[in-house]
Amino acid sequence: MPHVQGVRHRDVVVRGLRLHVAEAGEPGGDVVVLQHGWPQHWWEWRDLIPALAERYRVICPDLRGFGWSDPPPDGDYRKESMVDDLLGLLAELGIDRIQYVGHDWGAFLGYILGARPEHPVERMVLMSAPPPWLPPGRPDLKRVARFAYQIPIIAPAPAAFRTKVSETLLRAGRADEGFTDEELEVFLAPLRLPHGPSATAGLYRTFQFREVLPIMRGKYKERRLTVPLRLLIGKKDLLYDPALEELLRSNADQVEVEAIDSASHFIAEERPELVLDRVLDFLGTPAGSRTPA
Repeated sequence: MPHVQGVRHRDVVVRGLRLHVAEAGEPGGDVVVLQHGWPQHWWEWRDLIPALAERYRVICPDLRGFGWSDPPPDGDYRKESMVDDLLGLLAELGIDRIQYVGHDWGAFLGYILGARPEHPVERMVLMSAPPPWLPPGRPDLKRVARFAYQIPIIAPAPAAFRTKVSETLLRAGRADEGFTDEELEVFLAPLRLPHGPSATAGLYRTFQFREVLPIMRGKYKERRLTVPLRLLIGKKDLLYDPALEELLRSNADQVEVEAIDSASHFIAEERPELVLDRVLDFLGTPAGSRTPA
């Protein structure tokens, strides 16, 4: 388990599944949930946790099958099920209102969570992910081509190959000097656990074979996102699309989009000071909190 100053760890059984949670800040404070993406885990937020913990109770869950959370015995990696995990976790912890920050799949889950009729989110900052609704008309082939990186992830392959793909995408996903070998090892080690390769394959195969078609048929077309949203995305990210703001506004009430120059996919680690500034500015200051140093 990697170390971050002030972080506590616990396991919580949610809907019969053991989920690992990293926490920081005052236990009774206002809550901000930091939800990681693939192929990472809670440690993705190491540069943001200390400052956020001076204002909030920070909760960083590991998604089912990733980090130090157990995989689902039935192989269920549907994104709606992952949202149910988060809601179940909050219920177990006695939390009814949150601020939400998500990256990659964590951002995708944020869209789904915020569009549910009853949700606990007051405001959210999402990073590096498009929403689960599409513009009207025929699918844009250029937009579809941005997801070609998923092909080697879902293809039948030995476990070592799948881990190598994870490493390659981690290395390619940063626009700065990149991850150190030590940082890469922290993210790759849990993926080498016996269930790690199947969790990666399950996450993406579920998306491609069970979720894409309903999305294309308009599953989320009628669900509006009423939560105030700020989206951060690097201009060098494969998923960057200049039309993202227009697409978001088609199903969201309050949207701000900031495309960040010289940043790629892993912007919370490439530009932590900028991301922290944008998160604190958008979420505001909870009553009774201290001002971060």
